[in-house]
Amino acid sequence: MHPASLETRQSQSQQNAVVTTPTGQRKVLLLYALMLGSVMAVVTAPVSALVTHLWLAIRRPTDAVLVSHLRFQLATFWYGVLAGAIGLGLWGLIGHIDLPGLTGWAYGYLGFTLALIWMVGRCALGIRRLLHHLPVPRPLSPLLGGCRVRFTDADR
Repeated sequence: MHPASLETRQSQSQQNAVVTTPTGQRKVLLLYALMLGSVMAVVTAPVSALVTHLWLAIRRPTDAVLVSHLRFQLATFWYGVLAGAIGLGLWGLIGHIDLPGLTGWAYGYLGFTLALIWMVGRCALGIRRLLHHLPVPRPLSPLLGGCRVRFTDADR
């Protein structure tokens, strides 16, 4: 093979590897980071949800990929709030039933851990799809937004 054609092929593959990203992608990525930051400081998730609500209401983005990710983030936040309220209610209910004292704490930690894994998984999935400029198929779905999860880097 001629060296010039090899160089041309390499430069074409490098150009194809560079994905042009919209300016809003960095902002959406920052909102995912704020959502993940709520693992350490709970206040960052409501800040992320507020900014997302305002962005959708005022800016009205036109990129369907970004809109799907913003809706996915809002669904993640509100489903998390709902899960937290249900968990808190069940924890209080278990406390009023004549069960051993640690039962409520055990179920509380189990529920909190599962909710944390769910939230981190949704954010990781969203970030991966955002970086590949792919929309979330069903952003309002309570599980993984209709996405298939594969543990490989292969495209197909």
